[in-house]
Order: sequence, then structure tokens, then C-alpha cells
Amino acid sequence: MKSGSVFIAAWVSLPILLGAALSAHAQGRVVEIARGHSWVSPYWGYSSPKIVNDGNACYTAGLWGDEPDTSYGVLYKYDGVAWHEGAHLSDIYQPVTLALDKQGRLLAAYTEQLQPVRIYRSKVPGNIQDLERLPGPPDMKNAYYIGFAVREEVLYLAYLVTPEYSMFLATLNLASLEWTPSRLVCAGQVEHNPKTAWTYPILYPAEDGLHLVASNAPDGGEGNTYNQVWYLFYPHGAQEPSLRELVAETPMGHLSYALDFALDTDGTRHTLLLWNQRKYGDPLPPDSPPAGLYHAWRDDASRSWPRSRLLPDGYGGFFVSKTGLTAVSASNKTFVWQGPRGGWKDGGPLWQESQAPGPPGFFDVLSPASGSDTRGGIAIVTDSVLATEKDQPAQRVLWAILPE
Repeated sequence: MKSGSVFIAAWVSLPILLGAALSAHAQGRVVEIARGHSWVSPYWGYSSPKIVNDGNACYTAGLWGDEPDTSYGVLYKYDGVAWHEGAHLSDIYQPVTLALDKQGRLLAAYTEQLQPVRIYRSKVPGNIQDLERLPGPPDMKNAYYIGFAVREEVLYLAYLVTPEYSMFLATLNLASLEWTPSRLVCAGQVEHNPKTAWTYPILYPAEDGLHLVASNAPDGGEGNTYNQVWYLFYPHGAQEPSLRELVAETPMGHLSYALDFALDTDGTRHTLLLWNQRKYGDPLPPDSPPAGLYHAWRDDASRSWPRSRLLPDGYGGFFVSKTGLTAVSASNKTFVWQGPRGGWKDGGPLWQESQAPGPPGFFDVLSPASGSDTRGGIAIVTDSVLATEKDQPAQRVLWAILPE
């Protein structure tokens, strides 16, 4: 990365899959979105929404260009027949994240190098060509690793600033376009390891307040690992969280990294995370829990986060429906939550792997936290990098898994 860029790795080399199955036999159909060349996946930063649905169409965004200085974004809309190209967005560093306002207008936000966040909104619901630029927080000097979510008329934005690497949270009234003052979520400390630099915030607005999950990078620019997963809850109108809890922790050089957050139909809080994967340093003690993809849920009675391992490796994510909570893994195995006593049961595969253009890369599932209508079923976007002839740039294919 060029001088002035943020130091925390994108993890672009790891296969990332998150999604969900609605039943043991649910199958999504694979639909290609676009092809081209890009220096990074448009779905890097899948902690914030990369696909939304207004009840009539799905929307996503691509990122094209062989290096950050020449990259640009493209909005796409799926009308039930095909994906259509919309507005182009310039000066992108970290990819576009999406949401929908109460009127169904598309919101698109992204970061530039050393600049405040850019936020655009469709002037008319369903139109991805004609956009207006919305104001950013007036007290923001720059922004990286944004979290993005919407509920009713409120847009929630979490962001990291440099050079302090502190995380802030602000809200925008989408009717009046007035921002609240940015509040400090976690002060950064980057003078020595282990550093304090909360990244990849996951925002999940609910009826009673905002849930926030973040992963700490203790060695950014060097080892680029994550050693802590934190959970915070902000009641509506509160300047400070009423809960600030450590969900998981590992020694520096081993992973504790949050992948997703959800509330189930009973209001139970859930996270998916990578835990105990070793990148460098001394191995963990022999009696340590094995590395893997873990699920943690909050036991409100004991104020603790019990954990269980779903799989030995791979990434995963959630989908919430009226029937409950489902998780899916990188190996296309889905799991259905039966509650704390029943745990998880096998839910079968989500899509036919033979239809995919290649192995999935970064990957995002439709979430109610984006203001989306999720009643139509699971919708997912991902990408694959295809092998090419020697000395030719690799081709990136964007594709979706959509309800049958």
C-alpha cells in the first residue's frame, strides 16, 4: 500500500463464505454479475453490507482497477432477470458498502485515502444512475474500515481514523440530514505492540438500541492478526454503551476475529468468529480449545459468551428468518440453531457448487441491518479470481446466490 494507507491486512488470500439456508433442502441459484480486473475484492470489508434488497430488486457494487489510484466502483441492480450496470463511483480506496433508507432509496458509502467518507443516495427508489451526495460527519477528518447500517430514519456509521487508529460512531437523521457528534468507541494505541486498533465494525440496529462488534488488530503493518473480539450495546440516545464485553481473546499471533452478528427471534445475541488459528508465535498450550470456526452467544443470566466450534476451519455467517437462525460455512454446510440446549443441527447445502464460476472469495449475505427486505429469502454476493495465461492479470468474476 502507498504511504498514508492503513496498515491492517485485508485477508484477501483466505476463502470467505457466509450465507444461510432456509431449510435442509434450500438451494440458491448462481447468477453472474460482472467480470473484470481489480486490485482487491469489492467485497473486502464484508463486515458491512455489500448486498441489499428493497423487496423488488437486489443491489450490489463492484470495484474495478488494477491499483488503488485508478480504481472505481460500479453499482449493479438485479431485476429478477439480469444484473444491470448503474452509476460509476470515483476515488475509491476501501470498497462500497450499501444500505436502504425507509423510502427504499439506495445508500452507498466508501472511503478514500486520507479523506472523510463519501455517502451517496439514489434520488428515486430503484434508480441507480441518478444519485445525490449526502454530507459526511462534520467532525470527521478521515475514515477507514467503516461499519454501515440503517433502521427507520437513522443511518449508523462507525469508522477508524488515522494516525490515532481510534474508532468513532456517528448517526445521521436521513430526513433532516443532521449528524450527531461523533462519539469515541475505542481510543487507539499504536506506539507499541500489542496495539489497540479496533477494525471491521459490525453494526446491527434493533428496536432498543445498536449492537456493535469489532475485532482488534494488535500488530497491524507487521503480523496483521486479530487478538480480541469486543461486543458493545448502545441504548437509543445513549452516548456511552451500557455493555462492553470481551467475547473472545487470543495471544498476539493467533486469531480472534468476528465474522458476523445477529439477533435471533428470541432476542438472543450471536456472533460467528475465527478463534485460536495460529499465524506466528509460540503454539497455544496443548489443552487449549482447537482452532476453528466458532459460534458464541450471550447468556444474559450469567453475562457470559459460551462458545462452541462449528468446524475446524473456514469462515461463516448468519441469516435470520421467521423460522429462526441459520449459519453456513465455507464448505457449503449449513446449520440451524435449536437454542442453547439443542445447539446446531445439519441444514444441508445452500447452492450447487458445480454452477459457480470458481471458488468463492469475500462473501456477504443479505441482512436486516442494511434496511433490506429479507422476506424473499437468502441473497448473497461473492467473487472468484480465475486463472489466466502466464503474465496476464487475473480476471475477477462477481456472482450472486439468489433465491429460486
